[in-house]
Amino acid sequence: MKKYALMFATTSLLAAPALVTSVTPAEAIQYPVCLSYVEGWSGIVERCEYSTMQQCQMSAQGLNGSCYDNWRYAYGQPVQVERPVKRRYRHDY
Repeated sequence: MKKYALMFATTSLLAAPALVTSVTPAEAIQYPVCLSYVEGWSGIVERCEYSTMQQCQMSAQGLNGSCYDNWRYAYGQPVQVERPVKRRYRHDY
């Protein structure tokens, strides 16, 4: 029994660094469509977990809710801004 306990301890010590280094950080996903509905005394519930408006509308039928575009998704996208070209003027005095 001692032999198996020692083998288990050795194996777990060798495997622990591999498990720690293989963990990737979590990434938040923003979906483009949200569902809003009233749930009892809780009040208004907002669930932004739909990829298409049709998916949201199918879920909203049973909850008597409404679907709308996720404003966080719209403003979370990087916007390309064209900056004016900085002109250099040569002055010969």
